[in-house]
Amino acid sequence: MGFGKWGRRLAQRIHDFKIRSKLLASFLLLILVPIALIGTLTYQKSRSLIQEKTNDYTLDLLSEVSKNIELHLVDIDRLYHTVFTNVDVRNALREANKGFDSQVEYVAVAKRINHFLDSVIIDRDEVQSIQLYSLEPYRFQSSDPPLTELSLEEWWSLQQNEGNLIWMDPEPLVPAVTAGSSVYDMDNLKKSGYFVLHLREKALYSIYGSIQLGKQGELYIINQDGVIVSHGDKELINTRPAAAYIDQVLHGEKQGSFKTVLNNQNAVVNYRMIGQTGWRIVSVIPATQYENLSLLLKNWMLVLFAIFITVAVILSYLVSNSISKPIRQLSAVMKNVEGDNLDARFVYNSRNEIGLLSRNFNRMVDQINHLVNKVYQEKLLKQQSQLKYLMFQINPHFLFNTLETINWLARIQGAPEVGKLSKALGDLMREGIKGKDFIPLVSEIGNVEKYVYIQKHRFGDKFEVSTDIDPNALSLSVPRFILQPLVENAIVHGLELAMGKGGIEIHGYFEQGWLLLTVGDNGGGMEPAKLEEIRSALDGGPADTAGIGLLNVHQRIQLHYGKEYGLRIDSRYGEGTKITITLPGMRA
Repeated sequence: MGFGKWGRRLAQRIHDFKIRSKLLASFLLLILVPIALIGTLTYQKSRSLIQEKTNDYTLDLLSEVSKNIELHLVDIDRLYHTVFTNVDVRNALREANKGFDSQVEYVAVAKRINHFLDSVIIDRDEVQSIQLYSLEPYRFQSSDPPLTELSLEEWWSLQQNEGNLIWMDPEPLVPAVTAGSSVYDMDNLKKSGYFVLHLREKALYSIYGSIQLGKQGELYIINQDGVIVSHGDKELINTRPAAAYIDQVLHGEKQGSFKTVLNNQNAVVNYRMIGQTGWRIVSVIPATQYENLSLLLKNWMLVLFAIFITVAVILSYLVSNSISKPIRQLSAVMKNVEGDNLDARFVYNSRNEIGLLSRNFNRMVDQINHLVNKVYQEKLLKQQSQLKYLMFQINPHFLFNTLETINWLARIQGAPEVGKLSKALGDLMREGIKGKDFIPLVSEIGNVEKYVYIQKHRFGDKFEVSTDIDPNALSLSVPRFILQPLVENAIVHGLELAMGKGGIEIHGYFEQGWLLLTVGDNGGGMEPAKLEEIRSALDGGPADTAGIGLLNVHQRIQLHYGKEYGLRIDSRYGEGTKITITLPGMRA
C-alpha cells in the first residue's frame, strides 16, 4: 500500500516536470542507455575476440616455427643418409667389424673417414660433430670431438634402433642436442655400426628466438619426455618444468590451446607437435597480457564514452531548449491574454507544429477580440432594441384591436370575407410578436394556410397549394416562419408571371432522426446564373433583394442547429423550383 502511494507520488512529480526537463531526461536516456549497453557488450565481445585472435595468431606462429624446424631436421636426416650410403663409410665399417690387422691400418682408414665427415659438415655451422661407431670398439669422427659421451641409456636406445634417426635428451651443461641411429650395410642389410650427430641448440633457437610474446611470455621446445630441448634461458635446457600443464601438453592433440594457473596467475598455453620427433613447441602467455590489451581498449572506450556523453548532453540541452523555449514564450503570451491583454501576439516564423500552434493561437485571440467587440456591440444593440420594443409594443396591440374591429364590422355589414381576411392578418401579426423561436410543425402549417388564404384573395384561382405531411412529423419543433417565406417566394417569383394555373406542393418527412420539408412549384424556374447566384448567397456570398427571404431562413436554421442543416435549392428553367429544408427531428 505504502509502495503504491509512493509510486503515485513519484509519477505525479515526474508528470509535473517542465517540458525542457522531460525532453532533456528523455534524450539522455534514449541516447546514453543504448550506448552504454552497446559499449559494454562491445567491450565484452572485443575482450573475448582479443584472446581468441591472439591464440589463433600464436598457433599460427607455432605452426610456422614447427614447419621451419621440421625442414631443418629433414636436412639433418639427409645428412645422415649421405653418410651411411657412402661407399668408403660402408667399407670402413666392414673392416672395423672384422678387426684391423694393425694400428697403422686403423689410423689410415680413420684418417680417410674423418676427412669425409669433416667435408660433410664443413658448411654446416649448426652441426657440432659427427661420430661413427663400428660394432667393435672403433670410432670415426669429425675434427671437433664430442663434448660429452653417450649414456648407457642412450647406447641402449641406439642398439634398439632399426635405422631411423632418433633424438635424445639434451646433453647436461652442453648447449647441443644429440641425434643417433643404427647403420645397416646396404649390401647384406646387417647392422654395421652407429651414427651419432650433435646439433647445436642455437640452431633451433635461431628459428624462433626473434618471436616476441610480450614481456612475460615464454616460447620453448620440449621433447617427448617433457624435457626442455631449447629455450631462451640456457640454464633451463635439459630440465623438466614443474608445471602441471606439461602433462596436458604431452598427452594432448598435435596442437591445442588451454588456460592454466601458473605461479598463482592465470595463463594461456598454446602448443604444436614438431613432425615425427615427438617434440612440441610451447608458448606460455600470462593472462595479464590479454588483460592489458583489454584494459587499453576499456580506457579508450571510456574516453570515447565521456566525450560522447558531453556532446550528447550539450546537444540534448540545445534541442530540448529549442523545443521548449517557444512553448515557454507562448505560455507567457497566454498569461498576458489571461490578464485581459487581447492585443498580445506570439510570433514564431516556422512551418513546424509550434509555428502552426502560434498562428492558430493568434487567430484565436483575434477571434476572441472580435467576439468580445461583437458581444459588446450586440449588448448595446439589444438594449436599444428592448427600448424600441417597449416603445413600439403599443402599435401592434393597436393594430390587432383595429383589425378585430374591422372583422366585426364586416360581419355586421354582411361582408364576412373581409372579416376573415382581417382576422387572418391579425393572427399572423400576433404569431410574429409572440417571442417564441420554436413552434410545432402543425402550427407552422397553420400559419402557411392563413398566409395562402390571404394571397388567394389577391390572385384568385391562379394557383393551388397542397400539403402532404407525415403525421409523425406534425409534433416536431421547427423555427417559426420557415415555410411562409418559401411559399411567398414560390408565389411571387415562380407563379405570379406564369401562364395558366400554378401549383405549390408542401411535403414533410421524418426519417432516421431527420425532418425534411420541401416546397415545390411548377412555375418558370430559374436561369442557371440566377440559381448559382442564390446558392452562392446561401454559402456565404453576396445576396440581392430577391433572395433575402430565403437567406434569412437559411441563416436562422444554421444559427440554431449548425452548418449541416439549412436550405437546398433545385431549379430548372421553364419547369419549376424545389426548395428542401433539412432539420433535426426534435420534439416540441
